[in-house]
Amino acid sequence: MQKTFAKITAVLMAVCMLAGMLVACGGQEVSLEINDMGNKTAITTSTAKTVKQAIADAEITLGEKDETEPALDTKITADLKEIIVKRYAKVTVVIGNEKKEVELVGGTVEDAIKKSGIKLEEGMTPDVPATDYVKDGMTVTLTKGMKVSLTVDGKTTEIYTKAATVADFIKEQKITLGENDELSAKKDAKITDGMKLSVLRVEYKEEKKTEKIAFETEETYSDSLSEGESQVTQDGVDGEKEVTYKVKYVNGKEKSREAINEKVTKKAVNKIVTYGTASSGNDSGSDSGSSGSSGGSSGGGDSGSSGGGRTIVSTVDYPDCDGSGHGYREITYSDGTVEYQDY
Repeated sequence: MQKTFAKITAVLMAVCMLAGMLVACGGQEVSLEINDMGNKTAITTSTAKTVKQAIADAEITLGEKDETEPALDTKITADLKEIIVKRYAKVTVVIGNEKKEVELVGGTVEDAIKKSGIKLEEGMTPDVPATDYVKDGMTVTLTKGMKVSLTVDGKTTEIYTKAATVADFIKEQKITLGENDELSAKKDAKITDGMKLSVLRVEYKEEKKTEKIAFETEETYSDSLSEGESQVTQDGVDGEKEVTYKVKYVNGKEKSREAINEKVTKKAVNKIVTYGTASSGNDSGSDSGSSGSSGGSSGGGDSGSSGGGRTIVSTVDYPDCDGSGHGYREITYSDGTVEYQDY
């Protein structure tokens, strides 16, 4: 019994000693990330190590003036997720003939400009992105860009740019142009200070519309009506056609339309007006000095009258060929005599 207890005790002591050695030598394994000025490296390390040792294990070399967060002598803990490496840099900021040298650790271009104390004018921008991390020996040059008034999708913004051409500016501003979209200036046009540039969103649509076909008026002549009289012998009726238009919309508003197809769906019926050509019989026998008839003279006071039973049977006008509107009239009487009168 005593021997068995002694064995159990010995085993327990050995386990405890082994656990103590593991904690003292290896520690708990943890995963974390080292952020070296934007370059990120994932590593697995131990709580038994320091930040300095973890960085060395990741084969990252530190300069004499570089710093870390947390500090190099900080012990790795289970809740540590990131080690930040801050690099030292001496940066020269240039604006015109003015130069300022600044020193900073782990900063960006924007930080270097602020630390230089240089007063920036409106539109001044660095020649490298302001959010970039600085590097030792870097020179940042500040220049003033061209001011462009950009209108796109109903919004106008004033932007300072260093783009050389309109195409460069559109690319710089990350503006996506549709297949039919247009610009208020040519893409190869040079950017100028104060330039106004518009992006025109263009869309083409086909639209069908029913339209009226107006009837026309025809003129005819008939001796069934007296001269000077007229009559509508056929009413006019409008027709219809289906017209297909290609419509151009610019920024949602109609700019132009072009008819590309027409189809008559209902023919128009023309209006017909008939004008009379027949002469009135009231003019007969009024001229006592008319020429003699082919069947002999009508004889004195009987000319042009119905006295003695003589009546006018017919009258026929023969106009002159010169278009003067004059001519002669042939009058035939019931007794067979014919009389001619000028008109």
